[in-house]
Amino acid sequence: MQTSVAPAEQEDVRSNGRPGNTEHGDSRDGRDNVRVALGRNIRALRRERGLSTVQVARAIGVSPSLISQIERGLSAPSLDVLHSIAGYLGVPVGVLFAPDAETNVAPQPMIAQASPRAQVVRRGQRKTLGLPGSVTYELLSPDLKHAIELIWVEFAPGQEGPIYSHEGEEQMVVIRGQMHYWVAGDLFVLDAGDAITIDASQPHRAANLGKDPAVVVAAITPPSF
Repeated sequence: MQTSVAPAEQEDVRSNGRPGNTEHGDSRDGRDNVRVALGRNIRALRRERGLSTVQVARAIGVSPSLISQIERGLSAPSLDVLHSIAGYLGVPVGVLFAPDAETNVAPQPMIAQASPRAQVVRRGQRKTLGLPGSVTYELLSPDLKHAIELIWVEFAPGQEGPIYSHEGEEQMVVIRGQMHYWVAGDLFVLDAGDAITIDASQPHRAANLGKDPAVVVAAITPPSF
């Protein structure tokens, strides 16, 4: 005897291999949505500046096909590629993830309390910068228009960030775990409670080489992420 399957259950079977389970499908949809929104914002910013995909690709040293795939949401760029794209377009990386990037307006998170003298960003209202599977960056500042940028960074065990160099200064304090920092070839190992100040114009990168998650709060001036 053949058992019929309802249309909704058939869809779940195709997506996950068993009926009634959409967890993996929802996670995949979330990642796809981030890539599509990111690509749409990059395309809008590129067109506002009258640039072609070939021009952007040549300027940052990647293929035009990769830029096209990123703009169509078919490829998730690495953080170093994102930094290169943002730098060439003349915007902080955070603007690439802004929902209103097409209007060239800096992102405005929901602010629970605000006055002319102070703004509060609640824990659940932080704007996430980055793609699923990469180092997690959350903006603690209310927006990207201030003289200093404060970021909450989470490193999974064994996770490493790309090499950066930019104008200004960075200060980091390790909230949890242990972090390794390389600055112009010099290695610094920081435990929870330790802090480091660096000349951001020097090549620098960070990594969590331990077995436990690590959390860092970073202050960057001028804002460059």
